[in-house]
Amino acid sequence: MFFRRLAAVIGGFAAGVLVRRWQAYDTAASWRSLDRLSREWKAQVRAHDYRLSRLEARSAAHEAKLREVPSTAQLVSAIDELLAKALSGLESRLTAQARSIEMLQMTVSQTDELLERVLESLDTLRDIPPAT
Repeated sequence: MFFRRLAAVIGGFAAGVLVRRWQAYDTAASWRSLDRLSREWKAQVRAHDYRLSRLEARSAAHEAKLREVPSTAQLVSAIDELLAKALSGLESRLTAQARSIEMLQMTVSQTDELLERVLESLDTLRDIPPAT
């Protein structure tokens, strides 16, 4: 019986030592795991912060470019201005061509009249006998 009690005490002592070692090992392992996870998490946070700062910089650059782009109303007014200039230029050229056409028509009619007079004069000269 004494040996049984002694064996139970030694077994309990050994079990206690083993449990303490297991807990110490498990606690150390969990601390190492926790440290590793903490480092990984911090690295991910830094990476996300870097990406976010790059995105914010790009967004600011795009906003600056958008501010430089003229608005639709400005584009429409500029196009209207250009079209008005082009149409006024076209209108002035068409007016000048119309004047030229009128002048040509007048010149042709005057030439026709002069040619008709010349032909009449030739007919008259042909009908007059030569004076000898």
